[in-house]
Amino acid sequence: MTSPFRFMLQYATPEAAAAMWPRNPTNLPLSCLPSMWQRFPKLRTGFAWLGLLFFLFVLVSIPLIRYSKAWLTTEIPLQQADWIIVLGGESGQRVFGAAELYHAGVAPNVFVSGEGDCRLIVRRLVMAGVPRDHIGYECGSRNTAENALFSKQALSDTQPHRIMLVTSWYHSHRAYEQFRRTWPEVEWGIHSVHAGDSLYKTLAIYEAGAVVSEYIKILWYALRYSNQTT
Repeated sequence: MTSPFRFMLQYATPEAAAAMWPRNPTNLPLSCLPSMWQRFPKLRTGFAWLGLLFFLFVLVSIPLIRYSKAWLTTEIPLQQADWIIVLGGESGQRVFGAAELYHAGVAPNVFVSGEGDCRLIVRRLVMAGVPRDHIGYECGSRNTAENALFSKQALSDTQPHRIMLVTSWYHSHRAYEQFRRTWPEVEWGIHSVHAGDSLYKTLAIYEAGAVVSEYIKILWYALRYSNQTT
């Protein structure tokens, strides 16, 4: 008989259950802890490791978030472009950023890339004053690498020379590098969008989850795509 079943049979009797249950129920959480740690040393070790890992995670995350605006943001302006590509995954600030560039005359057409919210972005671009017949889209890409690949497949027949990307500030560096790697014949610019009047007046802590995960994605993309061209 395996050890889990022996454990269940050992504590299945009323006497064993009464011995484990504290006499004063009001002290249940505190009174159970010493007995629990003694009975289950592996559980105690597991919690200790979890606490250590959580402490290390917080310790590493503090500088990553603190300096994220300098480390993750890429901003490369273009005076003129053939297309504006707005990446999906966020359908507010990116929409306004792309619409502002269109109305400023940076490019005559906007292309939306990304599954999930691509049609929503198209509708919001129209609401922001971009003519529907000046908007293209693809709704199949599931990540930044596919954004770059599928955009190239959709727009290559137009033979663009310069394209402006629009995405969130913490995503801008990885997006720029991936599009440049996938389509090196094009001159790329990128406009990173953010909440507030200025990036440096916003608090990165509000987007801490996205910021920390972006570092992991940058590392993965460096290992997976650094020597790949499409």
